[in-house]
Amino acid sequence: MRLYSVTIMTLVESFLKSCLKHAQKTALVDENGTITYENLRKRSLALASNLSPQKTSNHIGILLPNSKEFVIAFYGTLLVGKIPVPLNYLLSPAQLLYVIHDADINTVFTNNVFKSFLTDQLEHILSVDEYSDTFPIEEQNIKKGAEDELAALLYTSGTNANPKGVMLTHKNFLSNLEGCIDAFHFTENDVLLGILPLFHTYALTTTLILPISTGATIVYLERFSGPKVLDAIEKYKITALFAIPSMYRVLLRTAITARHNLSSLKLCTSGGELLPGDVLESFNKIFPVPLIEGYGLTESTAIVSVNLPNKRKPGSIGPPLSNIEIKIVDDNGTPQPVNKEGEIWVKGPNVMKGYYKLPKESAEALTSDNWLKTGDYGKLDEDGFLWITGRKKELIIISGENVSPYEIEQVINCHEKVFEAAVIGVPDKIRGEVPKAYIVLLENTTCSGEEIKEYCMQRLPHYKVPKYFTFLKELPHGPTGKILKRAL
Repeated sequence: MRLYSVTIMTLVESFLKSCLKHAQKTALVDENGTITYENLRKRSLALASNLSPQKTSNHIGILLPNSKEFVIAFYGTLLVGKIPVPLNYLLSPAQLLYVIHDADINTVFTNNVFKSFLTDQLEHILSVDEYSDTFPIEEQNIKKGAEDELAALLYTSGTNANPKGVMLTHKNFLSNLEGCIDAFHFTENDVLLGILPLFHTYALTTTLILPISTGATIVYLERFSGPKVLDAIEKYKITALFAIPSMYRVLLRTAITARHNLSSLKLCTSGGELLPGDVLESFNKIFPVPLIEGYGLTESTAIVSVNLPNKRKPGSIGPPLSNIEIKIVDDNGTPQPVNKEGEIWVKGPNVMKGYYKLPKESAEALTSDNWLKTGDYGKLDEDGFLWITGRKKELIIISGENVSPYEIEQVINCHEKVFEAAVIGVPDKIRGEVPKAYIVLLENTTCSGEEIKEYCMQRLPHYKVPKYFTFLKELPHGPTGKILKRAL
C-alpha cells in the first residue's frame, strides 16, 4: 500500500494537501483549545511571513512544549524553505546554547515561559505568545522543497557528550510514514495522543507528521501524568498511543486505582527503550488492547521494526517495516545467521543523511552503501522478528564474557517489591567488570540487597548476579523517559 503519489515528494506538499482535503476537520487539540486544518494552514502561512530570508538563518529553532504553536512553527518554517530545529527544553543551559550555536541558529520560536532559557546573543526571539497573525505569505512564495533536501535537524540527547545534529530529509520522513501506515493502517478517522516531547524523533514522526499527513486528529498534553492521559483517552476517544516503558508503568499504576472507559484504543506502542516483561504482562491484563513493542532511533527517522496487533512475539521488537532492511553482523561486518547475535545494521530510505558538520562521525555510522550501524546488539529469528540483546556500549564484560544488562534488569524488575531497576558494569580487579544494580522500590515497601541478590541467584547464572546494590528514590531519566545509564 502506498500513501503518497509520485507527485508528493515533501512534507510541505503533504501538509498543504491534508489542509485542503480536511479543511473543516479538527486537526489539533491542546490544553488551550482546538484548531481546524484550514486554520492551521492559515496560521502557518502567517507565521512564515515572520521569517524574512534576509534576516533569519536557514535553521530556525523551535523551543516549545507540545502544542498547536509547535506544529504551526514547524510547518511555517518549512513553508519558506527553512529547516526547523526542535530544541530540547530539558537540556542544561550550557547544552542548549551549544545546540543553538552548533546548528547556526539566529532565530528561535518560543513562548514566554521558555524565553528566559535563551541567550541575549540570539538575533531574533519570536514569542508565539506575543506575535500577532500578520499577512500570510503569497502562494507563489511557498517553498515546496525537494525530497532529498533537509526537513528537520534533530539533536540526539547527550549526557556526558555534546548532542549531535541528525540531518533528516523529506524522503526520510515520508518513507517512514509509508512504512507505519502500511503496518498499522492509519486513517483520517484516528485520534492520536501526543505525550512524548516533540523535540524527539519518535514523537515528531508519530504524533505530528504522521497524523497531519493522514488527516487525523492529534490531542497534545504539555506534561505527562497518568490521570491526565487516561482522562484524555476517555474524553477524546483516543485510538492510538505512542509512549515509552516508564510511561506505561505509571499508566498501569493509575489504571489500577481509577476506572476509565478505554474501549476506543486500537493501538498502544512502546519504544525508546526495551520494554520490561512485567510491564507487558500487567498491561495486557488491564488494557483492552495488547501493548506492542517497536524499535528505532533518531538516525533512522523513528521506527525501524515493530510488532503488529495480529503479528507479534512478546519480548521481540517485531519485524522491520515493509520498506526497511535489517542485517546482523559481527565485529568485522560479516552477516550472521539466524538467531546469531551481533550488531544491528539498518538500510532504507529512512536512514539519515548524516550528522551535521561531523563528517568523521557520519563516516563511522554509515557504510559506503548506506547501511546504518546502530550500535545495538540483537538477533533475527527464523520468522524475521528482531530481538534486542543489549547496547554495544553498555555490554558488561565479565571474565571475557559479554553480558547484557537488560537480561539482569528483566529479572530484577519482576521482583514484587521493585518499581524500576538499571544495571551497569563497574571495574573489578579479578573479573574485569561486575554488574551493579540501581533499584527503585515500590511505595511503602522495604527490601535489602541480600533479598534481591538471593532472588537473582535463583534465576541467573551466578556470574551475572550483581555484586553491588544501590537503592534510590528515582533513577535519572532523559527527555523521553529513557534511563540515563551514563549518568549512573
